[in-house]
Amino acid sequence: MRRSCKDRTFLFLSALLIFYIGWFVLNSSLRILRDPAEEIAYLHAISGSSPILHNIQLCSYNDIDVLNLIVSSGSHFLERQSIRETWGSMSHMFNIHSQRLFVVGYQYGNNLYKDLSNEAQNEQDLLYLTVDDNSMTLKELYAYRWLERYCPNATFTFKTEDDLFINPFLLHELVRELKTQPDRFQNRHLYNSSLDSLFLAHLNPDAHTFLFGWAFQPGKPERNTSMGPYYVSYKEYAKDLYPRYCSSFGYLMDSKTRNLLVQEGFKDKNPFRFSDIFMTGILPERLNFICDVLPFTYHQGTTEQCISIIKRYNKKDIQSSIPPLIVCSTGRHIAQNTFSDYYRIWTVLKYVYGDRVHNPRSKMPKD
Repeated sequence: MRRSCKDRTFLFLSALLIFYIGWFVLNSSLRILRDPAEEIAYLHAISGSSPILHNIQLCSYNDIDVLNLIVSSGSHFLERQSIRETWGSMSHMFNIHSQRLFVVGYQYGNNLYKDLSNEAQNEQDLLYLTVDDNSMTLKELYAYRWLERYCPNATFTFKTEDDLFINPFLLHELVRELKTQPDRFQNRHLYNSSLDSLFLAHLNPDAHTFLFGWAFQPGKPERNTSMGPYYVSYKEYAKDLYPRYCSSFGYLMDSKTRNLLVQEGFKDKNPFRFSDIFMTGILPERLNFICDVLPFTYHQGTTEQCISIIKRYNKKDIQSSIPPLIVCSTGRHIAQNTFSDYYRIWTVLKYVYGDRVHNPRSKMPKD
């Protein structure tokens, strides 16, 4: 009996020792992985309710006609650089000035602080927030709050993501139309597409309802637990149908609407995790308006298909019932390492729009 008691004591002490060694090794590895500079910067940002890294001079230009807000992730440097060298490189066209802003969040132990600091210093277009990098909704909400404070001179905001390709020529042309003689808005068209709904939403002084994208009709939340991250419990969202909302591919809003969405969004302690449904569906429904249809094409498919659409429908002199393309996906959208997609699409766009950029009144030669 005495020996059995000693055996149990020995086993207990052995288990305790193994637990302690494991705990020590784990914490030692975390200490090795942890970047002290990032930890200090993070805690300083938390205490000051500020981003970890940001450029408060981003909107120092007198007027920012459209700000491209691009939701990214800390490790997506190559996506950001591809955008900087292609569609994000054009900041002034058709007398319209734009600015780009990449939004990333915090991830404990990712050891990216030094790289992000260098990138922010060199590029001056990075907003590094203290919110979780995996929370698309919080990144978007806090980015809009930052814009409200530091970019009050930005008339429009176009939100998109870093695995997508935006047609900056068409976006600048659209904003130019909205700013040119807005009092004569009836029967205004761009590439045979009516702009009446955009003008009416923007010019109404009593409404903050300028939100346009690619609208989805109400759909059912995924209630099957086997669907992993797409599963939505009734606790998360109690209704049987989502409200009408717009695709995360991109949506255009004016500053009044953006600020109203932010004000409403921060009322939620735990905002819905699918940012497109929350920002363009749930919040507008509460505020009694909808995300309306942007009268241009977006395409989720191969780069070859995207290029074909641009060649066929983005020429100024073409008479077509199909609107030109303003957003398309790249291989990064389906996790392929095809960063060349950005450059291939960009080469075609520059060719199609080239003479209009240098001489906006000229027309494209026919094939």
